[in-house]
Amino acid sequence: MDTLEIAHTGAECLANLIKKNGSFKYRYDSQEARPLKGYNVLRHAGAVWAMLDVYHNVSDKKILDCCRQATHYLLDTYLRFYRSYNNACICENNTIKLGGNALSTLALISLFETTQDPFLLTIAERLAQFMVDQRMENNGLVHKRYFKSGKISKFHSMYYTGEALFALVALYRLTQQKYWYDAVRKIENELAPKNYGVKEQSHWMLYFLELLSNYEVSSLYYHHAEKIVLHILDNPEYLSWERSTPIACRSEGLLAFLRLKRPDTIDDKTLCERCIKQIKYNLNKQLAFRLPDGSFVRGGHDRRKNEVRIDYIQHNISSFLHFSRLDLSL
Repeated sequence: MDTLEIAHTGAECLANLIKKNGSFKYRYDSQEARPLKGYNVLRHAGAVWAMLDVYHNVSDKKILDCCRQATHYLLDTYLRFYRSYNNACICENNTIKLGGNALSTLALISLFETTQDPFLLTIAERLAQFMVDQRMENNGLVHKRYFKSGKISKFHSMYYTGEALFALVALYRLTQQKYWYDAVRKIENELAPKNYGVKEQSHWMLYFLELLSNYEVSSLYYHHAEKIVLHILDNPEYLSWERSTPIACRSEGLLAFLRLKRPDTIDDKTLCERCIKQIKYNLNKQLAFRLPDGSFVRGGHDRRKNEVRIDYIQHNISSFLHFSRLDLSL
């Protein structure tokens, strides 16, 4: 089973779903090819990021061109300035979501790394600064703010903080500006003792902690990641849902943990073997949701089981791509 080819075909499918204006055919019934209502800029940005991740392994010009087109749509349609031209943010339906800023930052960074267009980096830095400015007194981050009134919503996502931290440390990786590194360390030092993201089995926190380990090999950060992974392995209820994306997200998280740099005092060979076994099991389960065109259906036990949405494809191709980089076989 060529897992890189599965990822590549999925990225090609996403490219084929991009319309002339740069938006995606976001959601549709796979049996009737009937478009379904809805759009989410966060998932738009996440799909672009995943496509560019595939492009780094497979230099497919069509994928890159489509990512440029989708990024133009992202900025042309959703980029706003909150109270000042310095406060760049991603706004959809009068709401500024931390996750929208975070995944847009990741997409812009990835496209910059390929094209070296300085405008992309400038906007990414502005979006990142907006996220940092959303810190509250307890170092928590505002997850949702209304653009017109400025009012903070009580809404809280189990994913947004991990997405934001991952984006900020990705920006540090690119720029080596210590400001971004200091910001994420300060937040993570508050989150780790609280076991943030453990019960949620947060793959985005594992992405973040894996990337952070390249710059600081810390027992605190390692054990934070380890707790999330153990919760995934010991509580596999997500498998009973029989939906493609929850399985794919856990695969992504476990793969990130395998890449994480460990303190010299850590010997977790047995845990890593458990991770690899679970990842292989998950990926084989995910194949059951894959369609001939490279897309992935939602699955589940309800009327939406045949639905395709761009984030279903995103998370599945990311898990297959990252597995292919381990040079293991299913």
